[in-house]
Amino acid sequence: MTPADRHMASGTPFPLEGGRVGDGGGALSGPTPRPRIAAGGVARARSLRQTQSVAEKMLWAALRKQGLNFRRQAPIGRYVADFAHFASSLIVEVDGPHHDLPERQVSDADRTAWLTANGFRVIRFPEKTVRDDLETVVERILAETTPPPSPALPPSRGKGAPRYVVR
Repeated sequence: MTPADRHMASGTPFPLEGGRVGDGGGALSGPTPRPRIAAGGVARARSLRQTQSVAEKMLWAALRKQGLNFRRQAPIGRYVADFAHFASSLIVEVDGPHHDLPERQVSDADRTAWLTANGFRVIRFPEKTVRDDLETVVERILAETTPPPSPALPPSRGKGAPRYVVR
């Protein structure tokens, strides 16, 4: 059996038939791809960027000073997130007073459930908290974006150290 025959028998496509070189055309490696953006999502995000609240403008300026790669009013699926940090899969929402209404809380819970199911973590801050205590809000966001420290490794033996003790 030739290599081409074995490849055809395995059922995986050749790279030029939609597969990727090196993995036999299997699934993509790496982080989960972002959900598709719903129709009209980009235009809606653009308009929301033009009409940000005072708290969102303050938070955006503070996050830009930190040098992190946040996106504001980022379309994700059928939703538009206030702030998104895709490297850590973090969504930051600034909730105005209309989010206190019962029907809005239900839709916020549905939105959070959908984002969580698609691999994102969602943290929410009331608009008043962002305006009154911006520094604490930014510190919490930074804590969520930085990965936890890796566990301490045992000390190395060093170069030339004996591998084992001979008795």
